[in-house]
Amino acid sequence: MSQNLHDLAIYSDRMANADYAAVYEYFADTFMSHVTARVNPAAVGTDIRYKEQEFWEMAKHAFPDMKFDVNLVLESGDHIVSNWTLSGTHSGAPYYDVPPSGKKVIINGTAILRMENGKVVEHWGGPHCMKGVGLVNQS
Repeated sequence: MSQNLHDLAIYSDRMANADYAAVYEYFADTFMSHVTARVNPAAVGTDIRYKEQEFWEMAKHAFPDMKFDVNLVLESGDHIVSNWTLSGTHSGAPYYDVPPSGKKVIINGTAILRMENGKVVEHWGGPHCMKGVGLVNQS
């Protein structure tokens, strides 16, 4: 396993376990997401790492039994493609504007990341389930 994949595995595990400081250790302060221009143009060129933290916090509060799995990882040079699944019971807080249903849900996403000096510097993909669109009930 490459050092970049190893670091991302640690990052994902820490965030899934509510250790939100990890985003500031594993994402560069110059981190740029190509999603930002679509969802919040005013934030382009600013430090947006807090949005990554907000996503994980919201998911953990909405799905207290949250499980995060990486389904597929492809690496080429400093780029990593990751397909992941977040699953859990929507028994906690609202997820975006969707009130808790008590049902099990699955959220699937794919991210393309570029790493530099052990940190995520660039992102393509998402946003995932904005405003709850795309939530899939398991039961």
